[in-house]
Amino acid sequence: MKPVINYSKLAVIIAALLSGSSLANEVTTERIVVHGKRSDIMSQITEDAEKLTVMPGAMGDPLQAIYALPGVVAAGGSMSQPAVRGSAPNDNLFEVDFMPAGYIFHDFGTSIFNRHLIQDFQLFSAAYGTSYSNATGAVFDVSLRSPKYQDIKTTLDLSMFNAGIFTEGQITENSAFYFSARKSTLPLFVSTGEELEDEDGELTGIVINDPPDDHDYQGKWVWDVNNNNVLTFSFTGAEDSAAANFNQRAELALKTPEYQGDAEFTRGFNSQSVIWDHYNDNFKIKVGIGSLSHTERLEFGKSATLSDGFYNDTTNKQISYKARLNYKLNNEHQFVIDAAYFDAEVETDYDILQYNCTDIDPDCALNKGDRIQDSVVLDTDNAFVGINHVWKINESLQSDIGLQWQHNKYNKEDFVHPRVALSYYISDDSTVTAKYGQYNRMQDISTITPKIGNPELKSQSSNHASLGFSQYLNDEWSWSIEGYYKTMDDLPLALNETQIDSHLNYANDVEGKSYGTDLLINKNKTDNWYGWLAVSYAKSERTDLRKNTTKDYYADTPLVVNLVFNYQINERWNGGFNFTARSGQAYTPIVGVVENPDFEDHYLPTYGESFSERFDVYHRLDIRFERKTDFFDLDATMIFELRNAYNSDNVSYIDLDYKKVKSTDDLIIEEKSDDFGMLPSIGFNVSF
Repeated sequence: MKPVINYSKLAVIIAALLSGSSLANEVTTERIVVHGKRSDIMSQITEDAEKLTVMPGAMGDPLQAIYALPGVVAAGGSMSQPAVRGSAPNDNLFEVDFMPAGYIFHDFGTSIFNRHLIQDFQLFSAAYGTSYSNATGAVFDVSLRSPKYQDIKTTLDLSMFNAGIFTEGQITENSAFYFSARKSTLPLFVSTGEELEDEDGELTGIVINDPPDDHDYQGKWVWDVNNNNVLTFSFTGAEDSAAANFNQRAELALKTPEYQGDAEFTRGFNSQSVIWDHYNDNFKIKVGIGSLSHTERLEFGKSATLSDGFYNDTTNKQISYKARLNYKLNNEHQFVIDAAYFDAEVETDYDILQYNCTDIDPDCALNKGDRIQDSVVLDTDNAFVGINHVWKINESLQSDIGLQWQHNKYNKEDFVHPRVALSYYISDDSTVTAKYGQYNRMQDISTITPKIGNPELKSQSSNHASLGFSQYLNDEWSWSIEGYYKTMDDLPLALNETQIDSHLNYANDVEGKSYGTDLLINKNKTDNWYGWLAVSYAKSERTDLRKNTTKDYYADTPLVVNLVFNYQINERWNGGFNFTARSGQAYTPIVGVVENPDFEDHYLPTYGESFSERFDVYHRLDIRFERKTDFFDLDATMIFELRNAYNSDNVSYIDLDYKKVKSTDDLIIEEKSDDFGMLPSIGFNVSF
């Protein structure tokens, strides 16, 4: 019930084949030279990324498929952001092509990237190295592929959820480009101006003013300057929006009458970057400069005659300067040095009802404070330097030892964190790996902004430790198992009026821990099929240090099972399924009803022990078939997908049924499903 709130694989194909024969005293030499470009290897999608692209239920979105990987759950419902190994979604770091990302998921769950673009995707679940900073959860490192040196080719995609165009090709002998643009088709299926009805045909009090909509774009131009230098210019952006009216029948208005009226939400970002890659026999240098502008505005409670309503308008601007040196001293020693400076500024302007609330509170709506207005600019510059030494001690043992320094300007903090990994190679096919690292991240802006937050809050910190075993077997089978343990310190506690320091709004008085085991059994494609089984056991808790009480974290999901299977039926057809089952996430039960002290004849819930109960087991089956075909002599593909094939009703949220509650004796609970019911989809793409 959380509120609505590897280095690059460097290669170049340059080979020479020499052959000689002796005839008397005459020698003839023949030489064949195969030429390639530095960027060619990065233009091909890796096998692992390709698997995610065609995974059933992901709708062709490789990043949406992350929920089938070990240790990843959707925190609070399948349309929510990913929580990894017990950390909060906001603890994660997202990087795209060496640069920070604005956001990588649209509000309706799909990622912002065209499926043709993902070259590789790395998920570092815990205890990662010194190349990443300002994160205590997982790292999502996305590599978009380089453009292909080919005649210009265009692919059109159309599905029930979005339409897109993708164009790429060669511009000059040493440069190539691509461009992608996509637009949601959801507005075509949603009527505006009419009040929505629920499953029983009753009016919901919600009128769609502007249907939920999103779009995104990406572009990249690569110049292979010579055999040792590559210059890349990239740009990307996305936007999400929706607008509705909540009248007196709407649950939102019944629970919080101040919010009755028009509401509008818009968020988006635009980013550009230039990256130079220099290759040498013993080292590689990567240097990049990126610009990122991210805006978000929410207006609500607007009425034509009675109120101008509330709003929250936030703009984040950042210039990123990053560099990485990968230096191979000899066959035993390698160094990786990272340095970055992020020139960041947050500008926020708001007129809101204040809510002191964090993710350990069962319902933010019950922590309502006074109406408050302000406009403020925050300087949130930060920097880090990371040094890492990889030492091949002998044929069986390798160490990876690093140290990272990080500085946060806003709260004048400095951190020095060790990060260590030790790998023992039992054989060519079997490895044991132990890892440990310390991490920190700045608090969420809403908790450290003056007036509504506490600017003196210390950054959150976390320690990660893991121990794993992996083994490659015959016929492309492999398996791995890894156990982990995390501690989390200096998390924020929302203060209320009963506490003597309530004027601070927040204090560093929450700590947490998570631990668990992830098992992955994987088979690469042989005998026309591939698949994997991922099983995760986990526990995640948070402790209120003032009350000395420990509760399950709202995203705590003890057991998660994912089974993915894909079969190449023939040259034209392939199909597969993804079955997911997981423990119900924790929620706080509603045990009573009280009158709303601010509005007569309105009611609010009374909650029992925080996160003490669980929803029923979540389970879902997704099916996907793909057929290659011809469309007027053009290469085309038909995609047939069915999400939630047996229409499982997975509840993930409860609240009072505010329309039916008429007195404090009416304890009437409404259960809400986690996502859509059975959802068929047909997609089509054609290339020319």
